[in-house]
Amino acid sequence: MENEYKKEARKQYLHAFRFWFLGIGILAVLCIVMGILGRGRDSVPRANGDAPAERVFDYADVLTDSEEEKLREHIARTEAKLQIDIVLVTISQSVEGPQAMSQYGLRSENWEQNMQDLADDFWDEHRFGYNKGFEGDGVLLLHNWYDGQNGEHLSTSGRVEEKFSVRDIDRVLYAVDDYYDSSPYKAYRAYVDEVADLMDGSLSLPFSWVTVFVVPVLVAFLYAVTGSSQRKAENTVAVNAYVAGGKPEMRDKSDAFLKKSVVTRKIETPSSTGGGGGSGGGGHHTSSGGASHGGGSHRH
Repeated sequence: MENEYKKEARKQYLHAFRFWFLGIGILAVLCIVMGILGRGRDSVPRANGDAPAERVFDYADVLTDSEEEKLREHIARTEAKLQIDIVLVTISQSVEGPQAMSQYGLRSENWEQNMQDLADDFWDEHRFGYNKGFEGDGVLLLHNWYDGQNGEHLSTSGRVEEKFSVRDIDRVLYAVDDYYDSSPYKAYRAYVDEVADLMDGSLSLPFSWVTVFVVPVLVAFLYAVTGSSQRKAENTVAVNAYVAGGKPEMRDKSDAFLKKSVVTRKIETPSSTGGGGGSGGGGHHTSSGGASHGGGSHRH
């Protein structure tokens, strides 16, 4: 009898969740196709010959020579995969207040505005960009190590600007924040890795693999267990039914159905706020050279 219950339960949950399993199969096929299409970008040659080959400009001298070389190699591999320029610039100078404004020819006394200008101008003047030397595809991290003004600005351009939302920019900067005070090399490698993760759309989905596979299986399992328990309960209740005079009679009078009233109400959810949404163009602005950039800053 127990085996019959299990067999019937399996049949019922497979029938009830047949569309879930069909959807999982379709998603798996789509992921394979997306992976093939994503790898197809690897063969696109670099089209910009104006920019310098250097990608690590450690003016603050926070990296060792070996760390710089390892970072260059990691950046080169990532650039070849994503077809974007990835640049790192470290400095140690005041970028805030009237004295810095006068000494360095800055247009503002504001730290964040000046960090943005310096990052954008460095990109524009060196004509970075994988596909072209002006408004080309890529990203630059400017880290200022000056005492009391420590922080970073991320400048995006081209395809990276189009893709990165404010939330994406914060994600990259937070990755740097996690390591900069203990290991600048780890911080800048994390910068490269976070950019790569956000730009690599070969297997990107709006939900995790846990959602796709594990959740439906768990739901189906719970349904099977619940269904089996219910059938056992039905069989137990049947024992209380006796036949008297050729007609079924229920001895247990307490099994009468009690009417229940159901009260429904709308559950209010807080509305989403602007900033950091899923769309790209986070921090969009125009540089002093007339180029389109996105970006954002974190100050420590």
